[in-house]
Amino acid sequence: MGDGVWYNPMTWDGPWIWVWLALYFIVFCRAGGTHLIGRAVRNGVSRVRSIQRVLASAAYQRAERVLDRWGPPAVAVSFLTIGFQTAINLASGVIRMRWYRYVPALLIGGALWATIYTTIGSVSIAAIGIAYNRWPVPTIIITIVMVISLVGWIIWRLTAPEKNPAEKVPTTQN
Repeated sequence: MGDGVWYNPMTWDGPWIWVWLALYFIVFCRAGGTHLIGRAVRNGVSRVRSIQRVLASAAYQRAERVLDRWGPPAVAVSFLTIGFQTAINLASGVIRMRWYRYVPALLIGGALWATIYTTIGSVSIAAIGIAYNRWPVPTIIITIVMVISLVGWIIWRLTAPEKNPAEKVPTTQN
């Protein structure tokens, strides 16, 4: 698999479709496994304090509200996000989303994720490498500004009060 490290898909050489299939398999197992962990949590593992903290986190609570409202499309779209994807898959398991709804969403979302990662993702990493080789200082400065902006946006989103708390969707108790 090329000169790079075997576990870094950016260094894999070979036909694009094989890299895509490998990434698709990885995301299917990871997201599906997270869903299964959510089902286990619902079935009694929630007595563990570290799991209780995850279930009480703002990201998880928001994911459960979105999942209650939007269901399978939320699972599929979550693959276009970073971080929220895991919370959505966990929540889908905890609320016991039915398999005939979850699996198609997982298949579609996983395909989106693998496609983005093998196309735009690899091109972006290569472009950053080229920019760094030509203009290291501006590349570092721009990267730092982008990271700070992203972190600021995430903090703002997590700490912003909800616009209309009366529209909260109650969680189901099954």
